[in-house]
Amino acid sequence: MKKKIPVRVMNQDKDYKRMGTGKGSIEAWEDGKRDDDRAGVYEWWYFDMILDDGSKAVIHFNTKDNKTIGKDGTIPSVVIKITAPDGREYKDNVILKKEDAHFGKDCCDVKYGPHFILGDLLTYTIHVDQTGGVNGTDGAGGTGEASNVGADLKLVSTSKPWRPGAGGFVFDYDEKGYFTWLCAVPRGKVSGTLFYNGKKHHVTGEGYHDHQWGNMKHNTTWDHWIWGRQNFGDYALVLFDIGTQKKFDYERLSMMFLEDKNGNIVLEDLETPKCRLSEEYQEKLSGKMYPKEIQYVFKQGAKSLSYNIRQKEELESRDAASSVPKPIQWVLKMKGMHPSTTRNYADGTMILKDGDKVIKRNGKMIYEFIYMGLTVKEKMENK
Repeated sequence: MKKKIPVRVMNQDKDYKRMGTGKGSIEAWEDGKRDDDRAGVYEWWYFDMILDDGSKAVIHFNTKDNKTIGKDGTIPSVVIKITAPDGREYKDNVILKKEDAHFGKDCCDVKYGPHFILGDLLTYTIHVDQTGGVNGTDGAGGTGEASNVGADLKLVSTSKPWRPGAGGFVFDYDEKGYFTWLCAVPRGKVSGTLFYNGKKHHVTGEGYHDHQWGNMKHNTTWDHWIWGRQNFGDYALVLFDIGTQKKFDYERLSMMFLEDKNGNIVLEDLETPKCRLSEEYQEKLSGKMYPKEIQYVFKQGAKSLSYNIRQKEELESRDAASSVPKPIQWVLKMKGMHPSTTRNYADGTMILKDGDKVIKRNGKMIYEFIYMGLTVKEKMENK
């Protein structure tokens, strides 16, 4: 029997020393460039927003995509996806050259040619020049028609940044494997313009930003993950629930935190939560069963939080298995693998219990669900 490969959250003194971070505080430099883009390493700065006119947008700046992680050096790309109020999608993926990339280390300062993001955990400027409609893929298995899109946006945080421990997780006995997460803006106000369908659209709404880097390959590390965030007005909830593969004994790396309107932590849980998939549906692109409704219970001390996510609409789906040659698809199937992804618009409801105090909130949210195998319910559920 093969030994389980260990994985743990970075919460020891040596981890803070390794990452250069402090306990109980997060500084602006932590959202700057953190890795060196050697072969096998990736890094991205991600933003999404739900806007008052009914549109939605996702923008991310990547040092590499899934197809280029194994290459040495920076291979910069900017992905922008806009879902219009009528549901039509406009997207593009601009791939630039290494010499087009500039990174600052004192704050989030990323420039890829004419495109840039600049921010300090409080305020961010996001600029994507009109792209010209050059590439309908997204570097992660997504395909489709490219559109001429652009953005000039300002994101002002109304929350406080968060990270798990010193900043993430380490893998294997030598702990040379790592995967990180800095939730730089759990909740913020967005204003500015989006360009799509041939014209500028003035937008306002609420947004989110996180930053990740690591050297653990997604297709050989993760069994599944759900990432989602929700703004209830007086509370903000962020969930990142990851299941690892068999060689890690399906270790669950779950992260959830709830902030009040001032950004103070109300509840956080890094333990394996109770989880139930009460309903599934067959996703059309991959043909696999996906969660339609997920029910969580999180705890911290005497506090508990029930969180129910019910999917309403697929914003995007990707079937990575379909993009590889048929013989490789067959090999993947024999290994019980079929990597695919959905990004979803959903109803989210939380019930927070703290002694005699009960707080209930509901509203709209966006979440991403990825899983590598043929089925996921039996690996997610923990009743």
